[in-house]
Amino acid sequence: MSLQILARSRAPVRPSPGTLLAGVTLAVSAAFVGPAPSAAAHPFGPPSTAEVSVQGSRVLLAWNTDKLDWVTLGQSLGAFNGQGRGSSPGASFEQRLRQSPAVRAYLLKHISVGQAGRPCRGTVAGEMKDFLGRGAQLAFVCPAPVVEVDVTISALTDLHPAYRTMLTSDGPAEPQQTLFTSARPTTHIRFTASGGSVRGTVVAFSVGTFVAALAIGGWAWRRSRRRTAARADGATVAGPGFPAVSTAAPGDPGTEAVTTADTGSGTRSSA
Repeated sequence: MSLQILARSRAPVRPSPGTLLAGVTLAVSAAFVGPAPSAAAHPFGPPSTAEVSVQGSRVLLAWNTDKLDWVTLGQSLGAFNGQGRGSSPGASFEQRLRQSPAVRAYLLKHISVGQAGRPCRGTVAGEMKDFLGRGAQLAFVCPAPVVEVDVTISALTDLHPAYRTMLTSDGPAEPQQTLFTSARPTTHIRFTASGGSVRGTVVAFSVGTFVAALAIGGWAWRRSRRRTAARADGATVAGPGFPAVSTAAPGDPGTEAVTTADTGSGTRSSA
């Protein structure tokens, strides 16, 4: 009996098909934990977000989406399979997305700004630091100070047409909010305040008020100087046909009054 038990314990153990499937699933899941979490696109969830603001001739736009959609975008661009320049095998998926030139090129291809039919030169600013929290920061330099521009956002719609982005203006604009879809990727936006923000308007108003105050103060100072100089002079020049006016106080010794007749002749008397 003991020999039979010993023989069974030394016999090779063959796992069941269910155990094999569970092991393979666990191994595949563990492989995705390193570079990036396993995820599928969910275009029917909340829309991506974007915020736009204006600084003179520059348009600043921050675009962000769900973490799983960032992963889906990175997978479609090959950012997790060693194609990203400067990425290391042990880098997190945030680092691989941040270091991938393909991600930057994709953002500039699918997010653009135009002014009067001319494209504004775009760059990805800030090296995509904290892009999961603040979004990818893009800056566009336009040929002239921005009042009206055409904004195009088609990010992720090439992966699924149901993706969309809700854009909000950081400052007075028409429209204040707009939804970008695969059927309507471009919207014309008119900024109704100089600088594109309430803060810029307040600053401009404050500067204008300060300049006006300086001008008024300078005019009052010059006028005061003229009055002082006129009093110090104490002499008045009268033209022919005009009565003379003296600034000297009456009764002061040594003063002279000049009286000019209508005919131009006059007499001088000493007080």
